[in-house]
Amino acid sequence: MKMGIVGLPNKGKSTLFNALTSAEAKTANYPFTTITPNQGIAFASSPCPHVRLHTACNPNNSKCENGRRKIPINVIDVAGLVEGAHEGKGMGNQFLADVAPADCLVLVADASGGTDDEGNPCTPGTHDVVRDVELTLQEIDFWLAQVLQRNAQKAKGKTFEEFAALLSGLRVTLEQLKHAYAKTELVEARFAQHSQEEYVQLAEEVRRQSKPLVIAANKADSPHAKENVEKLKQAFPEFTVIPTAADAELSLKKAQQKRWVHYEGNRFEAVEKNLDARIVEALEHIRNVLETWGGTGVQELANHCTFSLLQQIVTYPVEDDAHYSNHFGKVLPDAVLLPKGSTALQLAERIHTDLAKGFLHAVDAETKMRIGKETPLHDGQIVKIVSAH
Repeated sequence: MKMGIVGLPNKGKSTLFNALTSAEAKTANYPFTTITPNQGIAFASSPCPHVRLHTACNPNNSKCENGRRKIPINVIDVAGLVEGAHEGKGMGNQFLADVAPADCLVLVADASGGTDDEGNPCTPGTHDVVRDVELTLQEIDFWLAQVLQRNAQKAKGKTFEEFAALLSGLRVTLEQLKHAYAKTELVEARFAQHSQEEYVQLAEEVRRQSKPLVIAANKADSPHAKENVEKLKQAFPEFTVIPTAADAELSLKKAQQKRWVHYEGNRFEAVEKNLDARIVEALEHIRNVLETWGGTGVQELANHCTFSLLQQIVTYPVEDDAHYSNHFGKVLPDAVLLPKGSTALQLAERIHTDLAKGFLHAVDAETKMRIGKETPLHDGQIVKIVSAH
């Protein structure tokens, strides 16, 4: 899965990207800091089964910290959009196209109200944060409408299914396209004959279906944040709004690396007692942010995208169901994300095609109950695949 971070210039996208991935993407207080998209790895967090099993785990494709399994997910940070980007303004369509492979979107708004439409600094609290979302959605939808229209013309005289196949690069499925047509009440058979307004209407629904979205109300440590978070919630009830303080998250991670603090979950404790007064003051400010919002919101974003927007579950394939291990004796080595409702056969397909071809049945490693190939798996389940291969 891939999260795409989008928004207007200088709203804190690259800082959020760094906070999510612990990367070092360039950040600065001016527009278009990101010229080429930054790509990295963030981690969704889920309870690790080793805790309930009262054993130790040996993670292979993920990591385990304080009883939480951290499963890697891909993140892309796209350059800031400006009004008219779909017409080539600002950094233009090339960066809108970077959004295409994303499975979900994190739309970053500046909760401080301190940057204008073009990303230039202004007096905090004077910019309407609602415009951050409106203009970003407008540009994405206008760009998507152009893509739909262009591919519809390519598929003119062909079937609706062939039209849908041309949208695979956008991660749009036939089912999603059909649902969009049903919602808009447009006629599938006329896919190459819509007006521009109808393509925009269709694009809005295709975006909802194929790229579910969460709003990150960034710079939540601002005195104007509470008011602006409420504005966003009222203006966009269809989206979840998560207050985020990416700067605070980055500062805490750096402080932990220097062994100044111990940072876990939504709390931190000072370890170094002889810190400079300015550092102590900065840490106290961050502590107030955590108390106000219950955290920096950064991990909450990764989890919301993974488990709420994309409806993923975490499964743990093993070869030895008695010891919950692989053939090397490693306990709970792999954590595999699958869409909710996935079956044991689909888990086998994810692991290896040969395993799926020879699939006989699966076993719940904890209950020892047999699992048929059509039985949906549940979150946190430890599964042994029994195969003829």
